[in-house]
Amino acid sequence: MMTDLEAKLTASKAVLDRCSNWVELQKDYSYPEEERLKHRLRDEFEYDDWCNTDSEFDSVSECGGKKRKAGTQLKDEVLTLACEWKKCTFCSNHLDQFLRHVSSHIPSIQISTKDDNKEVYVCQWKDCPYDSDVSDDIIRHVNYHAYHTKLKCIGSNVRGRIKLPKCRRDPEWKNILDSPPPHLCRWEECLKLFTNYQMYLYHVTVHMRDCPSGNRVKGGVECKWTGCNSKYPSLYKLRDHVRCHTKEKIVACPDCGVMFASKTKFHTHCQRQIPLEVQGFRCSHCNKFYPTEGILRDHMRAHVFNYKCTLCDMSCESPASLAKHVRYRHISTRTFPCQLCSHAAKSQQDLDSHMTVHTNGPNFSCHFEGCLFTCKGAYALDRHVERVHSLAVRWYCCHECPIKYRKSYRLTKHLTEAHRLQLPSGHKRFHYTQDEDGYYRLQMVRYEAVDEENVSPVEEANLPDKKYKLELTKTTSLTKVKIVEDNAEEIETVQDTQEETVENGADKSVPVISNILLSIDEVDEKGNIIKRQVVEIQETKELPPSEEPLLILT
Repeated sequence: MMTDLEAKLTASKAVLDRCSNWVELQKDYSYPEEERLKHRLRDEFEYDDWCNTDSEFDSVSECGGKKRKAGTQLKDEVLTLACEWKKCTFCSNHLDQFLRHVSSHIPSIQISTKDDNKEVYVCQWKDCPYDSDVSDDIIRHVNYHAYHTKLKCIGSNVRGRIKLPKCRRDPEWKNILDSPPPHLCRWEECLKLFTNYQMYLYHVTVHMRDCPSGNRVKGGVECKWTGCNSKYPSLYKLRDHVRCHTKEKIVACPDCGVMFASKTKFHTHCQRQIPLEVQGFRCSHCNKFYPTEGILRDHMRAHVFNYKCTLCDMSCESPASLAKHVRYRHISTRTFPCQLCSHAAKSQQDLDSHMTVHTNGPNFSCHFEGCLFTCKGAYALDRHVERVHSLAVRWYCCHECPIKYRKSYRLTKHLTEAHRLQLPSGHKRFHYTQDEDGYYRLQMVRYEAVDEENVSPVEEANLPDKKYKLELTKTTSLTKVKIVEDNAEEIETVQDTQEETVENGADKSVPVISNILLSIDEVDEKGNIIKRQVVEIQETKELPPSEEPLLILT
């Protein structure tokens, strides 16, 4: 027995020594920076939508009730990443390997010469027309294609699990990306610049590892991004917030390439692709159809105007529209000047529209085959397509008489002149909605939900049911006035500085008389009380002598 025990202890000691030696050797091993980031963030980086599920109720618990199916975490997504560079056929299931492969194409970027003999770098990703004469911009753009491919793979997986409808938009646009801004880390003025967006996200997440963790951190977790002073109750909430600084998206449509910051928005995007003829949820206000009840509910919120302007009676449907109203109706400054003339605009959109007057020739052309229509503005092109190619004619009909017009401003003029209608308070024009017959008529219903001030009602004072009287007493040259109850209890004693003139002798007693409180209100021209004065008088049958004219109060 003792021999077996000694053998076991010796074996255990040898194992412990071997493990200790291995740990000491690992201290001196240095990982490359990319591998070190990967190991540190293996369980932390893919934090997006940790608790989001695909809203699928297809599993049943043991007790017979429905149990929500657990969603797939982003770090557990199986990615099939295919390179779309020129004729490249590379495919990988590992993100880091795919990122390195896409970066290897950068040295072979094609250089093209434009009409003005200017050389530019041309992106050779499939269906991507991007080019730039700045080397950092083209490197950042090509690396972003790799990140975008990852998001499209996630979108394909999500759509396959929930069986969302396929996107019906033009697939030729799925690889057309806007040029991403410089990937500059501004966490505590780090100012480190990246050309690879995925590595940029790794880096920012490393910064947040120093923040306190927990569901409810005392004092909150502070965002240390330059210029941001926000605080959040947990590290997970902070990570969601930092997306607005890094412009991070988590999923993209595999058909049209549009990127989304949440799976919910991607679900809505796919559900909107249901053909119009099978969309069964209709708005009772504008008669538009929507594919799901949730999308219809979100649409109905736009019909409720619950943001009140403090400068007029106008109410708006959103903070953005309220800000636009204030900018155009109550602010006279124009902060967007034109560089070619003296004109100044109130917004960048207005300035862009104004710049068309400085261009030679049309800016827009009809995309229908065989049509040669051209124009300078997008609005004119939309109306052309509606009238000519869609064969749709807008008629604005009067609700009082059978007259109708092709232009809304002509119906507005008719309503104000012929029917004497006035514009709603705070508005500069009438609003027209499309009826079931396709005609546009005056909007007769408007939903407003403006919060009123929480003013508590004035409660009547609970005054005691008692009667009071004045008792005057002559002492030397002063008259002492006492307010007493009928039961002769003394309440208050005051001094009257006016000298009493007694007609029938100073030694005669002054009778006890009743007290009258008279309230005199001063009002303005609108009837509002601007001043109130309470006068205490005595009840008597004789008027006091006065040289001023008699004042009669009614």
